[in-house]
Amino acid sequence: MVLIGQTIQAYKGLGCEHLIKFAKTLGIESCELNPQGVNFNNLDSVIEAVGDMVTTFHLPVDEIDEYDFSFPEKQKEIDGVIKLINENIDKLNIIAAVFHPVEHRGEYKTLVENVSQLKIPVVVENVMSLSDEDFLDYYKRLKKDLGNQLKGWLFDVAHSYIQNGPETYLDLLDKMPFNELEEIHFSDCNEGEDSHYSFGSGVLPINDILQNIKKRGYSKIIVNEIDAHPTIWDTIDSYKLVAKYFKRSLYLKVALRKLIFKPIIQRRLKKANIDF
Repeated sequence: MVLIGQTIQAYKGLGCEHLIKFAKTLGIESCELNPQGVNFNNLDSVIEAVGDMVTTFHLPVDEIDEYDFSFPEKQKEIDGVIKLINENIDKLNIIAAVFHPVEHRGEYKTLVENVSQLKIPVVVENVMSLSDEDFLDYYKRLKKDLGNQLKGWLFDVAHSYIQNGPETYLDLLDKMPFNELEEIHFSDCNEGEDSHYSFGSGVLPINDILQNIKKRGYSKIIVNEIDAHPTIWDTIDSYKLVAKYFKRSLYLKVALRKLIFKPIIQRRLKKANIDF
């Protein structure tokens, strides 16, 4: 059965642990963690917040973290992420790690050596710097070098839309082995900008996309990789929409909990001078 998650990181003074509790209150069933949200300083509180929730972990990305697993000069930081994940797989209920191919800089050998140290399955994500054909070749190379640790690939819809344009952005689903598609990232975007917006704030025809993927019979991991734009409630509505297509019972649960808890949460945040 499909697992539907939400990217979690610090927002307007609220730490990752606070947002995980917020997500659980609203019925969200999974979260995707990342180095921006969880580190050794807040690890215990994040573990407590996660509880029995299943998570995935997005490895560092150059554009966000200013390094990734392919940077030899950042080995100290990379070792820290590896240590954090490997020592807390069970405590954080991590089922997979997501990583990008080498993009504008970095070394492929370093990427493979570092990823292979993780004690969990990994999936590789399509990026805007690689054509569909190059990504397929890259994936085949990784399968040889990482073996069974590479569980499959991840389709980021916005990345493909920006890279391929509005006519052919779903073609990657036919070019890559669909049975090895392990995760999908949804978010809205602007032309030429990986905006990570809530649905309806950019240019993507999200209902058409959801219908297409639903018809293909996809039933693995989905993550809404959305920063709270324009508001966190729009992010929740985006999560609800995905659940409506893929997991009706989850949609009803989140819709009901939002109705009940939104006024309570807003009052508490207002007292803390946090505008959602």
